[in-house]
Parts: sequence; C-alpha cells; structure tokens
Amino acid sequence: MGSYKTSMRIVLSHRVYIVIYLVLMTAVGLTIGMLTQPGSTATFKPTVTRVAVVDHDGSTLSRALASRIYKGNEKVTLDGSKRATQDAIAKDSVSYLLVIPEGWGDGFMAAARSGKKAPTLNSSVSYSSGEGRLVELTASSYSNMLYQMAATLGGSQEDVVSASDSAWKGDVSVDVVKSKATPLPASLRVAAEFSSYSIFASVTVVIAVLMQALNRPEVARRRMASSQPAHVRSASLLAACLTIALVAWIFNFGLQVLLLGRDATTTAPLQLAMVGAAELSYSLFSAAVGFLIGQIGLSENASNAVANIFGMVFSFMGGAWTGLSLLPDSLLAVAHFMPSYWTTLAIEGASNMETVTSAAMGSLLGDVGICALFSVAILLVGLVVGRDRSAGRSS
Repeated sequence: MGSYKTSMRIVLSHRVYIVIYLVLMTAVGLTIGMLTQPGSTATFKPTVTRVAVVDHDGSTLSRALASRIYKGNEKVTLDGSKRATQDAIAKDSVSYLLVIPEGWGDGFMAAARSGKKAPTLNSSVSYSSGEGRLVELTASSYSNMLYQMAATLGGSQEDVVSASDSAWKGDVSVDVVKSKATPLPASLRVAAEFSSYSIFASVTVVIAVLMQALNRPEVARRRMASSQPAHVRSASLLAACLTIALVAWIFNFGLQVLLLGRDATTTAPLQLAMVGAAELSYSLFSAAVGFLIGQIGLSENASNAVANIFGMVFSFMGGAWTGLSLLPDSLLAVAHFMPSYWTTLAIEGASNMETVTSAAMGSLLGDVGICALFSVAILLVGLVVGRDRSAGRSS
C-alpha cells in the first residue's frame, strides 16, 4: 500500500500532463463531437450487404448455397476470373465473396456419407465493415446444415437441399432479434474515436514519467532496501498503472455519456456498453505501452515525443481524423496491425447497429479482444525488458 500511495503522489506531482493530455485533449474531442451534425432519422433504410458468389460447380448444393447467401443482400455479378475476384475485395466492391470450386457438390456428398471433412470453400470478407462477417456466418451455418442433412438423411442433392431449407425456415427465429435499439448519436461516436489520442497520450506519458521517477538510482535503492517483498512492489506498480488507465477511461467515457449519450443509456444500452468496452481495452493497451517505455528507461522528453507521435499515428490509422473508407488500401493493410483500428471497428459497429443480435455483438467483442491481445503482448515485452534491466544492474 505504501508503494502504491507513493506512486500516486508522484503522478499527482506531474499534474500538468494530466491537464494537458487528459483534460484539454478530452475537451477537444467532446467539442468536435458536439459540432457533429446528427444523421437524419426521418426514414428507415435497412443495410444491404454487397455479396458475390462465383460458382464453378453448378451443382444443386452450390446453387442452394448461393441462393441462401444472396437472400436479403445485394447481388454483385463477377466474371469468375481470378483477377476479377481479387479486384472485388481489393477495391471493396463487395463485402463478402465466395468461390465454389468445381466438383464441390459431389465431393461434399461423398464426404458426408463417409463421415470425412467437407471440401473447403474459398471466402473473403471486406476489411472496411463487419457486414461481411455476418454473411460468412450465414454461409457457414447453412453449409453445416447441408452436411448434417446429407450425413443423416442421405438421398440426392435435391433431397438434402429440401430438408435443409425446411429446417432452416423453422430455425430462423432462434437467432433473429434479441433486442432492438436506436443507433448511438454520431456526436458520441466521433468523440469516442477521437479519444484514442487523448487516452493514449495521457496514460502513456503519466505512466512513463512515474516509472522514470521510480527508476532513479536513489529512489530505486531506497525501494530495494525497504522491507516490502519484491512481488508486493511489483504488484503496487501494476496497480498504479491500472489506476491511471481506469481514470483516463472513466474521465473520457464518463463525459461522453454525460454530455453526448445520456439518452443512449436507455435506448441503446448494449451498444453504449460496447463502446465503453472498446475504449477500456484501448486504455489498457496505452497503459501497457507506458509500462514498456518506463522499463526501457526513456527520458521525460522522449516519453512525451513517443506518446504524441504514436498517439497521432494510432488515432489516424484508427479513423479518428478521417474515415477508414477514405484510407488507401496500403494504409488499411498497415492499420490491421494497430489496436486503434480494431477499437474503431468496435465503436463504429456498435454506433451504427440498429438491431442487436448475438452474432453482431460477438463480432464486435472479437474486435475488442484483438485490442486486448495487443495489451497483453506489449505488457509481456515490458516485463521481459524490466527483468533484463534488473539483471544487468545486479551484475
């Protein structure tokens, strides 16, 4: 507890960073959000996903699968060449593309009868939205149903398709609508996306400065000479880092809800919770980066530079400064390796969701989980660096 209180006193002694990076930058994000024009809600227009199926097989099974994918979606016709399918995904002209190879239907039936694995299908999902993932889930579910019917009932492909369609109609209501809610305000979405900069900069700088103060030779010697066990000191430091991350998250998300999303707490609570989870995951990632910087031993000025540069890069690649759809393909490919991209996917997906389903929420939780994995990876690197530095000082 003593080490934790000492860490908090050090943090408060550098309150200028808290004011600049947390308070002022958060205020900028909220102001930008307030200036965002709300979208029109005069008429409802359901989202239609652009899908394409290249059927090289032409069997009854492949036609049934294609029909299931096209149902309720916008059909995009491709010539079937390899170049056309590659361009369709690269240029984002379709959200979901399925290529059914020749002989798939016969191979599928033979595999089902013998209990072997079904032939694979080549599918691609657009990088710009989560709509294609839901279509992919539908295709996978229907394909699995075809396999089960072929394995248990046998018969011709027509019999399998007929039985599968009948079962599918009776099963549609299982995972349709769990709850309905209105989309989150555009102002809240914009402020949440911009908070990627204020959260990263504030958390990273404050933790890095804290660890720099604790790693000063005279302070480090006093800590080592104290009666506290090493694991207690380490736990106190991690608790302090976690506290900083939580404070930044509560400050950002709390003000966003208070000023921009109070109505959403009743009209769209699940979407709002998903936005909060995305910001929390990113705040924990920022804490891990700050911990790594502190373990490396960068100076205060260097820590500020790293926090600002990477904070702006992450926020830009995450779509805070411009929409992800406006970024060129090369930058989008790089953005996949940055946690801010996955955070923004979760925020935008939750903000634009009008019907809450378990599949959609699960997809967004997957995006949040990817950001959390970045946090774990950076934290482990920081622990390894800290161990090596401690071993070097001991020797």
